[in-house]
Amino acid sequence: MKKGTMFLLWVGAAISVSEIFTGGLLAPLGFSQGFIAIIIGHLIGTALLAGGAYISYYRKINAMDSVAFSFGKIGGKLVALCNLVQLVGWIIILVVQAGGAIAAVFPNLPFWTIPFALSILQMVWAIIFGSPGRRINDIAVVLLAGLCVLFLVESFNHESSDLVFSNSISIMLGIELSIAMPVSWLPLVGDYSCKANDKVCAFLMPFLGYFLGSCFMYLIGLSIAVSSGNDIFSFIGSSKFRYIACGIVLLSTITTNFVAIYSAAISSTQWIKSKNIRISILAIGIFTLLVSVFFPVRRFELILEKFLISITMVFVPVFTLVLFDFFYKKQKMDKPISLVNVIIIFIGMAGNWIFNKYNVFIPTLMTFLLVSVLFIIKNKLVKNSM
Repeated sequence: MKKGTMFLLWVGAAISVSEIFTGGLLAPLGFSQGFIAIIIGHLIGTALLAGGAYISYYRKINAMDSVAFSFGKIGGKLVALCNLVQLVGWIIILVVQAGGAIAAVFPNLPFWTIPFALSILQMVWAIIFGSPGRRINDIAVVLLAGLCVLFLVESFNHESSDLVFSNSISIMLGIELSIAMPVSWLPLVGDYSCKANDKVCAFLMPFLGYFLGSCFMYLIGLSIAVSSGNDIFSFIGSSKFRYIACGIVLLSTITTNFVAIYSAAISSTQWIKSKNIRISILAIGIFTLLVSVFFPVRRFELILEKFLISITMVFVPVFTLVLFDFFYKKQKMDKPISLVNVIIIFIGMAGNWIFNKYNVFIPTLMTFLLVSVLFIIKNKLVKNSM
């Protein structure tokens, strides 16, 4: 995969309603502090993303196969299952959130028809193109980025007012929510970086593409919420670009979920060996369609915040250990499962939960530090026993 294609792939992954919506959650911080939280959080989150990307490039295997180096075959399967669950969850949330945005412009449409149509379109797109990185995806991302500029310009044109927000948020939680979005892509970045042409393409392009794209989306959401007090759905409904906005929402949902559906299908092969990846894509597409239509997500802000925090709780410990294990030894584990590494991960998850519950500094960094210390202690004990 060429540098330009890799860069645009990750810009496209960042362009979504969920990114804009999450940026709006930072509004109680105000624009200046919110902007700082976005930049700091994304620097940390995309650095982890790029680290995971490089490991798969070095080993020339997908993300979940790379995880098996540290956790063994069975351990890798368990992580792959977690990844499949979170990706299916993302696909459903993105479809229903996009449905909410489009419904704001077309309120007379029965709501279920919108996620149904979006699910069909993204499934057809994924089946036709097979995997991300095609030229049509590059063109779609460039078009999306241009259209999103209209949103940002319009959001800045709102007159700022002294708004009082019903909920409060600390800058540390703002940073954590900014870290969480790139971390949510960490379990699948290797599915694409393993196809990169060189190190720069594998490491730098995911970092730059997702950092720039996601910060831009967060900034739009933050600007809309701070200047008008509206969430993205209300803003789209009243926007003079609302019909263009529907096109943005439609195309961005397809391009983002395109990446998620493909990687979910890759993760599913850890459990069900299939020579035809399109069969897995079809199965995942049908399942997410049914859930999106018949069990639509409500309370977006609560669901999204809790979902993002749960993703970091699982995958930050996992990939912290994978990163340290990679730079420590680089060879594949010869056992079916590493119980010691699994125990470290569970301790890391428990630590992350405690750090979030009691607002201990930046939970992701504290978790990274905790797992790092446990990994170093484990290796010293192994050396001393030899």
